[in-house]
Amino acid sequence: MNEHSNDSGRPDYLTEIADLTQVVENGHTLVKEGNTIDLANLEAQIAELCRRMSLVPPDNADAVTVAIQQLVGRLGALSDAIQAQVAKHN
Repeated sequence: MNEHSNDSGRPDYLTEIADLTQVVENGHTLVKEGNTIDLANLEAQIAELCRRMSLVPPDNADAVTVAIQQLVGRLGALSDAIQAQVAKHN
């Protein structure tokens, strides 16, 4: 995952979270098609984003919080879809 910056040179966390959310959405599509996915890299990207946000807090904390909540919700839904896929094949 690339770090994004806005015009002021500050991190553009909203764009990064949107990119991560798109990865999760792609995962939903793959699981729906019956594919197996590996989320290890996603976990590392999220951990790195959180680490950087702790060092340089977002200017727009409320918007970032909402975006993170949406990402977490989609991750939870993806987890449910993966578990359903596994249960279907067992």
